[in-house]
Amino acid sequence: MVIKDAVAVVLEKNGTFLLIKRAKKGQAEDYWCPITGAVEPGETQAEAVMREAREEMGLNVRPVKKMWQCYTEDKQYLIHWWYAEQLNTVVTPNPEEVKEYRWVRFEDMQKLGKMFTADLSFFKKSADGSM
Repeated sequence: MVIKDAVAVVLEKNGTFLLIKRAKKGQAEDYWCPITGAVEPGETQAEAVMREAREEMGLNVRPVKKMWQCYTEDKQYLIHWWYAEQLNTVVTPNPEEVKEYRWVRFEDMQKLGKMFTADLSFFKKSADGSM
């Protein structure tokens, strides 16, 4: 099995992180997570960060640095976690990708409902400064 690359876009504002509730049908539907998506052939991770933020939320972002990586629970993807700077303030969620979104503190993430274990681990480390 070939493992594909994906990116997670980490946007932080005043101690909160942008999370989306996935709309796509399938295994990840209704899960809360950062903006994520596969790296397309010929695309760099940084380019994927910018494209995914624009496609899912209508956001222009500047990739700042890669912070972490982990496998998805099904081991089909290696997710590269990138901290990014939000360049515009208008958020326009794509309803095919996003059911809803929120800016959330780590303490409140577990109250949202479905979240992947790796996502919670990343945000816990970010919140306590160990990332």
